[in-house]
Amino acid sequence: MTTLTTILVSLLFFSIIIMIHELGHFLIARVVGIHAEEFSLGMGPRLFKIKGKETEYSLRVIPMGGYVRFLGEDEDSNDPRAFNNAKVWKRFLVILAGPIMNMILAVFLFSIAFLYFGIYESDIPVIDSVIEGYPAEQVGLQANDRIIGIGDIDVANMEESEAVEYIRNFINENGPNPFTMTVLRDVQKYQYEIIPGRDEESGRWQVGFYFRAKIRKVGFFESIGMSFMQTLRVMGLMYSALKELISSGIGMGDVMGPIGIVTEIGRAAQAGIQQLLNLGIIITINLGIMNLIPFPALDGGRLLLLAVEGVRRKPIDRNKEGFLHLIGFALLIILMIIVTYKDILRIQ
Repeated sequence: MTTLTTILVSLLFFSIIIMIHELGHFLIARVVGIHAEEFSLGMGPRLFKIKGKETEYSLRVIPMGGYVRFLGEDEDSNDPRAFNNAKVWKRFLVILAGPIMNMILAVFLFSIAFLYFGIYESDIPVIDSVIEGYPAEQVGLQANDRIIGIGDIDVANMEESEAVEYIRNFINENGPNPFTMTVLRDVQKYQYEIIPGRDEESGRWQVGFYFRAKIRKVGFFESIGMSFMQTLRVMGLMYSALKELISSGIGMGDVMGPIGIVTEIGRAAQAGIQQLLNLGIIITINLGIMNLIPFPALDGGRLLLLAVEGVRRKPIDRNKEGFLHLIGFALLIILMIIVTYKDILRIQ
């Protein structure tokens, strides 16, 4: 894949993820009767526009981002279809629909991955590989070692999938306490005393190796169910990571902007469709979660103000709300400039 093709694929892929988010706002607005004046893909000067029956569809020069402009969103309007005249619950649904659409896209991408590539099942108690720097490598465990005993329990006579599940549970439930693992290497038995380490991301105790896996094809309905579960799992992990990042202080080196994202998409595209799908899933879920942060100018900030309006049963002053969003937008632009500069330094 040439550099130009990689860049075009990356921009297209990123734009689709943004478009799906904005499409969520747009579609629910149509359902609840709020008029959208413009649906734009991209930012900056307009390249061209198509006038629909009610909405103007435009493509803008910077192929990053996009937006839906609703009648009465930033100014008062007497039109009954205007955003400012809609009931609180309708406006709430319209704003919430963007992040929800990101999660739906994640389920869709997961489903494609499961249907096309199948799933890896670790049903064999044989070590496929050990992770560098983890206890398994440090004590001398090797790829192709078959685990036949853990602690005082002989797992050699268990069903293979049962043995794998038992080993995983034993390690996690044993916590930081040392235990003995017996493996069969060629025809020789070896025993290793291991002290597990705790994985900061998942919170589980582990020793740092992968079981040998096999690929199993899945059907359509199974893939949908698994996709929902995996999307919820990734959302939980991202929420925990975001909470940890905020509590420990967000460093600019930990934040990636549009240039960094497009660069990573390009690398994933060169690595293959599976890598591209995996990265797309991470980006769309991340976009949905980040937009739900209760910060002015983000969807989460708008949802918070709508919740306040619902409790007060009285609209928030439009000028004050507009000022809050203006401040939030300005801070986001400053942050974007900083992370874009960091992205450029990172890829040089």
